[in-house]
Amino acid sequence: MKNYLALIRRADFIDFFKFGFFYLNSEKVVEFNCPISELPKRDDIYDALFARINSFESSFAYMIINFTKANDADDPSFVIITEVKHIFPLDSEAKKEYESSFDEHVKIDDPIWPDAISLIKKRQLYQSSMQGVRNIFNIFKLEGLEKCKGLISEDTVEEMLSNVYDDIRPSGDVSLWVYLMRYERHSFYPKESLGYFMDIVHIIVNFMSKKEVEDYIVESTDIYKTLTTYEGKGLKSNDILRLLKQNEMASGFLTKIASFVPEVDFILVGVNYLKMRDLYKDEFTYNEEFISACKASFGESFTIASYMIGIALGHNKTYACLYELLPLDIYKSKEEMAAILRQKQEERERAKREMERIERERERERERERERRKKSKKKGKKDTEYNHFGQPGYSQGRGGYSTWGRQSEELFSPYQGDDQGYIPSSMGRGYKNEKPKQEPQTNKGVSHVDSNNETENLFGIEEIQSMEYQTRNLISFPLKLQKYTKSGKPSTAKNSTAIVNNKEEYENFKNTHSGETWKLKK
Repeated sequence: MKNYLALIRRADFIDFFKFGFFYLNSEKVVEFNCPISELPKRDDIYDALFARINSFESSFAYMIINFTKANDADDPSFVIITEVKHIFPLDSEAKKEYESSFDEHVKIDDPIWPDAISLIKKRQLYQSSMQGVRNIFNIFKLEGLEKCKGLISEDTVEEMLSNVYDDIRPSGDVSLWVYLMRYERHSFYPKESLGYFMDIVHIIVNFMSKKEVEDYIVESTDIYKTLTTYEGKGLKSNDILRLLKQNEMASGFLTKIASFVPEVDFILVGVNYLKMRDLYKDEFTYNEEFISACKASFGESFTIASYMIGIALGHNKTYACLYELLPLDIYKSKEEMAAILRQKQEERERAKREMERIERERERERERERERRKKSKKKGKKDTEYNHFGQPGYSQGRGGYSTWGRQSEELFSPYQGDDQGYIPSSMGRGYKNEKPKQEPQTNKGVSHVDSNNETENLFGIEEIQSMEYQTRNLISFPLKLQKYTKSGKPSTAKNSTAIVNNKEEYENFKNTHSGETWKLKK
């Protein structure tokens, strides 16, 4: 019996589990002859397993399966589900994800190499950065890549990127190029060429101090003080460098920089790098005229700066521009793309016009609503002033609603106990208990009052007349209503009280509660 490990994608394992068999990539299948517990010590197995792994975003993308073959002659690239013995995630986060998303029967083991993801990610970061360099040299049409690698070695780049991944800031005896590439501006330097020269001073002081220093230390240097005298003059990089070479206070500093990097003009390289890093921090685009001007003005210094820009941007931020410039064989022609872009632009403009039209309609509707409310307020004030039943001093009643003064208290008397026969008298004549002629209850259980016409409305006939008269002539809403049982008592059931806020709600309420007995409630 032989033991194997295989690296497969999560999506492939889902199909494997579903269909019961899978064809593996033979280059990703590794045989081993030691106990599972000893695998973490076997760097040779780790290297063989991850040597040709494709790039991926998260640790959930891949997993390791352990399977066995009973016969030595069996093909290890074909595996069935019953041969699988273990499932190993790449890290603890992947284990949690698998346990929450896979069939609950599936057992997920602990990772074999807990640091596998960090090692893989560091290598991928390095590969992406060096691919970014190649992309930049192709896009800018540059030569001299090997000289750049001799100046800033691939080992230096790999170690720097490992520290980037681990979030370790530069310190100690590391290359001046590392201090340059890892530099972050936190000072309020001018947003022009002069500001980049001040950045260079800060980088050199960091390198000499073997750590990243505070602003005040940089600002105390003679070279920085000299640079401040150039503020507001709008000088270009070559002009600033020429003035520095003529200044005695700056000459010592320039000599020191030349001793650190004798092969090239470090200041011009650094200024070009920092400028381009700011230029492309959000999006990388190719401007042929700009690049041609930079190559003509700075020559080799621009080439070295471009090498570092490729490292900083990596493949992820440069491939789209490269693919368009090549172009790829699978890309549409420029004419087709121009037509597509025009169509998209037209669609955006149509959508914009439609949104503007909708917004104008909404604004007109809001204006109409404001006018309606304004007229409603004026009408309400007029009705209140000329109410036939109002009395001086009672335009605002104790209930807080307009026109609910003394007249409203007379219209609706306090609750009269369980006397179902109570009906409010006509308005303005005081309270009077009137005993209507009792009629037998109908099958619907609605009480009837003395009237020639039977009704199934919510209220007795006088109540309806009183209410309708009120809704026509008084701003008396909201009204509170109480439901009554067949025995004539106020109901205590859920939803046995209701409030209507206007005449329309009142009419709807009557229509939807026909066959029930409701009365006004104080």
